[in-house]
Amino acid sequence: MKKNRPGISAIIPSYKGRQLMEKYLPALFDNLENGDELIVVEDTGPDDTVPWMKKEFSMKSIQAPFAGVDTYKGIFSKNNKKIDVVLLYNQKNQRFGVTSNRGVEAAKHDLIFLVNNDVAPHKDCVKYLVPYFEDTSVFAVGPLEIEHGERKGKNKLWFERGMFIHSAADLKSGPTAWVSGGSGLFDKKKWLEIGGFDKLYYPAYWEDIDLSYQARKRGWKVLFEEKAVVDHNHETTNVSVFGKRKMDQMSWKNGCKFAWKNSNFWQKVSFILWKPYWLLVRNS
Repeated sequence: MKKNRPGISAIIPSYKGRQLMEKYLPALFDNLENGDELIVVEDTGPDDTVPWMKKEFSMKSIQAPFAGVDTYKGIFSKNNKKIDVVLLYNQKNQRFGVTSNRGVEAAKHDLIFLVNNDVAPHKDCVKYLVPYFEDTSVFAVGPLEIEHGERKGKNKLWFERGMFIHSAADLKSGPTAWVSGGSGLFDKKKWLEIGGFDKLYYPAYWEDIDLSYQARKRGWKVLFEEKAVVDHNHETTNVSVFGKRKMDQMSWKNGCKFAWKNSNFWQKVSFILWKPYWLLVRNS
């Protein structure tokens, strides 16, 4: 089967995601072509993801690309389509950022399709994203996300009252403030040049906003494509692990980290002066 586009490494950072992947992987495989690659990075989840994948894709143990990871390789084969399937199993829980970075580092292709284990790409989603990378200044392109009937995926980001504020933008194709770590196509070389998701944001939230921000500071394009669509049951894993209140606290804390990291001198002064206001707003 002849490939008519560059190779893609699809990467799924997962934590006890066997049931989700069993449900959503078929839609992902429909978007991949012969010679593409799927990498699942399982973050020491307590479910049966590893034995299920080993059986499903006839996996065998191979040499790990780096320390602290057990590695297995198998294949998905259907309708003359063959896709390498790699499972990286973190020996110690690392959370989303490091888990995603490990998948990118291990990828064999230059285009990275990063998707959560609860994401189902619509037909031809990837085909709408790939052509943008003919422009070598493009870092990432994100799809339209449909979550429980709500349509989103394009965002605005600005500095106001000591903090970086973000909101949804119109859903027309074009520049966006960031591409979500839950579903997007990225340039691997540029990702590695930036350094990937910053560990500063452990365990989760704002790392994808920061990654795109660093890319835009370098003059690279971060874009949104309305014709590429995914269904996303967002935060399924995080809700079950942390709970809604803890997630809100993590998002606020990491928003403060982002503001301090990316602000200039006068913005830092503004951050300090406005912090009591934001604490009051949060506690009201």
